[in-house]
Amino acid sequence: MDLLSNYDDDAPSGDEEKKAVKPKVVVPMKKFALVSSAPHVMTDLKANQVYVAPGKKELLYNPKAEQMWKPIVGPFNPYADTTIGREQGVEQNAVTGFVEKTDFNEHVFSEQYHTFMRHGYARAPDTGDVVGDAEAIVKFRGQSVFNQAPVKKSDEQKELRKKRKELSGNVEDVDNYQGPWGTYYYAEKEEMPEATEEQKEWAKMVESKKKKRANEDEDEEGAPEESSEFHGKEEFDYQGRGYLHPPNGLKIPTEPPKAYIPKKCIHTWTGHKKGVSAIQFLPGTGHLLLSASMDSTVKIWSTTRDKKCLRTFYGHTEAVRGIDFNYDGTKFISFSYDRTIKYWDTETGQCISKHSNKTLPYCGKIQPNASRAHEFLVGQSDKKICQWDTRADEVVQKYDEHLGPVNSIVFVDNNRKFFSTSDDKKVFCWEYDIPVVSKYIAEPTMHSMPYTALHPNGQWWIGQSQDNQVLIYGAVRKVSLNTKKRFIGHLSAGYACQLGFSPDGRMVYSGDAEGRMFFWDWKTTKLYKKMKCHDQVTIGCQWHPIESSKFATCSWDGTIKYWD
Repeated sequence: MDLLSNYDDDAPSGDEEKKAVKPKVVVPMKKFALVSSAPHVMTDLKANQVYVAPGKKELLYNPKAEQMWKPIVGPFNPYADTTIGREQGVEQNAVTGFVEKTDFNEHVFSEQYHTFMRHGYARAPDTGDVVGDAEAIVKFRGQSVFNQAPVKKSDEQKELRKKRKELSGNVEDVDNYQGPWGTYYYAEKEEMPEATEEQKEWAKMVESKKKKRANEDEDEEGAPEESSEFHGKEEFDYQGRGYLHPPNGLKIPTEPPKAYIPKKCIHTWTGHKKGVSAIQFLPGTGHLLLSASMDSTVKIWSTTRDKKCLRTFYGHTEAVRGIDFNYDGTKFISFSYDRTIKYWDTETGQCISKHSNKTLPYCGKIQPNASRAHEFLVGQSDKKICQWDTRADEVVQKYDEHLGPVNSIVFVDNNRKFFSTSDDKKVFCWEYDIPVVSKYIAEPTMHSMPYTALHPNGQWWIGQSQDNQVLIYGAVRKVSLNTKKRFIGHLSAGYACQLGFSPDGRMVYSGDAEGRMFFWDWKTTKLYKKMKCHDQVTIGCQWHPIESSKFATCSWDGTIKYWD
């Protein structure tokens, strides 16, 4: 029992009368359980020590590691693992906790590893028991591969092993005579487990690839010769002019006319048997349209009068991936999945030359300068850009810096430089003829761009980014991303949809994975119009260079449409 006693503070005090202080009544008290409603806090605070506030996002001084690992001062969660660990005195020698150091012999580990890989069982390090394949444990008595007793051989096997096979005594018999290098009668062979169905399929695939590579040269020799077929009535008129000559009445303006968005389809070409992968108007006049298809053919169409197919080019054995005209349209290249690039004469249909270095070409561009029209660049699947010279039929320069297949090439700065994009999500700027990267663009948020196009003023170029937007980059002065502009709204992820500019540079257009066409304003990035064009992806599209309201699109549904 505890006694609680205090003296009376109100008692009178004086010299004359000194009275004894009356004690208060002594009250006996029972013991009660003490309950503290205040949270548990750290009390070992020091006056000169600076503490770190856990809620702050920046520190104005450089604290020590010991200070950063101090317990949090103030109320805490008693069920948090870190706090309980600190209360119990658990050491922490790593960022995520405590790492126990164990001394493990490398020879012992190697022994158990090879035993498990060979027989399917090993010795557990904590208990020492042999675990794994029970049948193998009984068969090999749980022994490791390092201390297994050799299998005993019979006396007959030992005698046979000492003798060699009978050899032909005739030295001239080259096929049978082996001399001192003959094999033994008995040669022990370890029985291999039977291969699974998956392993058999894998072996067949590897064998087929080896045969295909071995027969590549034979396939090239047996490939069909390049040829072309003219589909019109007369290839030349009475003056000896072919279809490359612009028709009468076609006026070529000195300045690009004002472009207008097309409204309706005026014609549909259906000559290709499979999907159409690329289209391109004849430079300058646009009275011809070149198309590449997955049926391994290239066709040229007339966009005036009867709008018929004028010529078909044969020679590729696989789908044609892309095409590109030279500066005046008299020549063009076609590159295909058969790993070849062919250089054609547009009017006569003759294949001038063919080139291949056993690599799949992803993109190709002929040098736009008239003085160097015999050269072209090819972006390949082996991460290289090869510069070919059609006169010598050889690669005169290689640009090898990308870490993935090269997807697109665009010439800038009066064709003295070019940009290349790749699956490695990087953009490189090269000086033509110099295989050293002069500008390097790479950001963590970048995506690969399978198609690019240059603005008519030559100051900007755009790329079809795989995150469903069109990005703008500087071409000459500031070679970087223009963060103030981007064109969105279409769906292009997973497809190399063609894009470009109107001849006057006022509008940007792009294909769509759902068969649509999108038109944006270049200055404001406002979406002008979107229209349904095809049943499948609109993979190719281009504005007519002269007739400002006409437009051509192609799709994997095998059709080419002409809009006005």
